[in-house]
Amino acid sequence: MNKFSSIILAASALSLTAPAAFAADAERNDRLYDVSGSSVARINRVAEDGDVLIIYKGKVRRIQAETLSKTDGKLMTSLTKKELRHLD
Repeated sequence: MNKFSSIILAASALSLTAPAAFAADAERNDRLYDVSGSSVARINRVAEDGDVLIIYKGKVRRIQAETLSKTDGKLMTSLTKKELRHLD
């Protein structure tokens, strides 16, 4: 395997594990913020696949790990509150 292949392989592996890494930092009762920076809810559970579960507007919502990121020490989703209302 040449250097170029090794770099592509490493970058691919990192991109597959990065979203779960953000959620791995999350703990129960941490706050989740939407794309605008507004507080959404406290995290009820962090699933093994990196998704987080919250109670929002009276329903349990599953926020996919792919939408999560750490910004200024806060766990944020790229979703808006309107989009969160339509999640199951």
